[in-house]
Amino acid sequence: MEIPRISVDELKSMFDRGESVVILDVRQPEAYAGSNKKIKGAVYLDPNNDAAIKEYARGLDKNSTIVAYCT
Repeated sequence: MEIPRISVDELKSMFDRGESVVILDVRQPEAYAGSNKKIKGAVYLDPNNDAAIKEYARGLDKNSTIVAYCT
């Protein structure tokens, strides 16, 4: 299954249109901790913690667009 990619401009357009978007920051812990570049409102999930990801996913609105980003 191919996962679609979007650009920063496409993401901004989604916000501008008022679409329901959940942004997941799934960078490695050291990359996340060492960066001052974070998207406002993004939820950080450690990609190495399967249990936390599954728990968070259960509560997601199935009608929202989910955007995950990493480095």
